[in-house]
Amino acid sequence: MITVISGCSTLEGGYENSLLSFTIPENWTVDNSNSSDSLASLKTWDNQWIYIQSSDVDPTEIIESYIQNYPVEYPRFQVINRDPVQVDGREGEKLVFKNTAQNDFLLLGPDYISSVIAFSKDNKTYIITSRETLPDNYYSRVEPAVNVVVKSLRIKKSFLN
Repeated sequence: MITVISGCSTLEGGYENSLLSFTIPENWTVDNSNSSDSLASLKTWDNQWIYIQSSDVDPTEIIESYIQNYPVEYPRFQVINRDPVQVDGREGEKLVFKNTAQNDFLLLGPDYISSVIAFSKDNKTYIITSRETLPDNYYSRVEPAVNVVVKSLRIKKSFLN
């Protein structure tokens, strides 16, 4: 089955547009609402999200920016893992971190886990992020889905680069 929506095609188990393609993780769907600045967004029925975006900022700068700036907004910010990762044949970096909700002024709220992966291809930086979620959700649902996207993501050659 192939569904075509505004120049994008969703194959059974896969997604492709003019810029990229990837495997859609089980129990996730591609969000075609165009309500974000993402190249692609994935979601679950209960509001878990993964975003794929692009930037002109160096991947290392993006990761360092999280490490330097998040503690200002989230006093309990803590890096859990910072590891190299391969995405579309390129070396990238994955940062997994925890924090509390931004409005947790008393610092009593639960911890949330998020991740960001940054890599470059053809002079463009690509970023895969997950929305903050409780640890059990992150490790049982979000991280496995991010891994499916990371292993299958292919960035197409752009004629603009």
